[in-house]
Amino acid sequence: MPAEVRTRYAPSPTGYMHIGNLRTALYEYLIARSNNGRFILRIEDTDQARYVEGAIDVIYQTLKMVGLKHDEGPDIGGDYGPYIQSQRKNLYKPYAEMLVEKGEAYYCFCSKERLAILKEENEAAGLPNKYDRHCLSLSKEEIAQKLAEGVPCVIRQKMPDTGATSFDDAVYGTITVENSILEDQVLLKSDGFPTYNFANVVDDHLMKITHIVRGSEYLSSTPKYSLLYKAFGWEIPTYVHLPVVTKEGGQKMSKRSGDASFEDLVEMGYLVEAIVNYVALLGWSPGTTQEIFTLEELEKVFSINGISKSPSTFDFEKFLNFIFIRNLSLEISF
Repeated sequence: MPAEVRTRYAPSPTGYMHIGNLRTALYEYLIARSNNGRFILRIEDTDQARYVEGAIDVIYQTLKMVGLKHDEGPDIGGDYGPYIQSQRKNLYKPYAEMLVEKGEAYYCFCSKERLAILKEENEAAGLPNKYDRHCLSLSKEEIAQKLAEGVPCVIRQKMPDTGATSFDDAVYGTITVENSILEDQVLLKSDGFPTYNFANVVDDHLMKITHIVRGSEYLSSTPKYSLLYKAFGWEIPTYVHLPVVTKEGGQKMSKRSGDASFEDLVEMGYLVEAIVNYVALLGWSPGTTQEIFTLEELEKVFSINGISKSPSTFDFEKFLNFIFIRNLSLEISF
């Protein structure tokens, strides 16, 4: 373990708190607390098109209700702020340009029209939609001229052409991906905003985050993160990927499908403490027969070793039974 464990919950302000979001925040909090570390809140709002008015307030309110008190964040400050990505916008360009200087990234001046045609050609040929590195061969003089003329551009990461990239995950073990399937992802967009993947790596490094906790659906994109850390020469944090939360039948939970969010369950009258207890057990086991925990007890017994690789099912029938058992003294209306 590092000298100080630092985890972060970094939600996008796009609406309500679904069960998967809550579990991620809870596990990050518990990893920090069980190791006497720090739990950081960071708002990732660089995707302005998806921003929902009032969503940041929902994040604050939910964390407060659940009892997940952060040690650093937009509302309380800290040594590594600002803690809202849009307020950090000017930080990212120098790091992208640093990678260009190192030969790990390059300027791309391709228009949306050219990229759309390339995508159509790839699809027609049955090929993956990968950028063809059209701008990689531009000379320094050509690049300088285009930049001086104000031609819109992005900065792309130059992926390795051969070999494979491996990374270690605390839950799933060693994962290896062939570099040939990785696309030269965009790091900095033409509007100056970083992409989600790039901002994550830069911010996590600058904020000294030691454990990255997220859903297993991000396993496939993790090699890109690892390659970015290596390109900068930065220490790679511990990855902790969580099994997906599904509903009965195996489908992923979704508000659109009518599945209950955390707010919905609270409005139905279920105790916050009971919801948190149930969510903690969605993919984690204490290694004992104990099922009833307070948040304070979870802080003491939680361990990454208890996280399962298997998908976890939010079964509403089991949820009701669990609530009943946990609150025998209460009258539950089914």
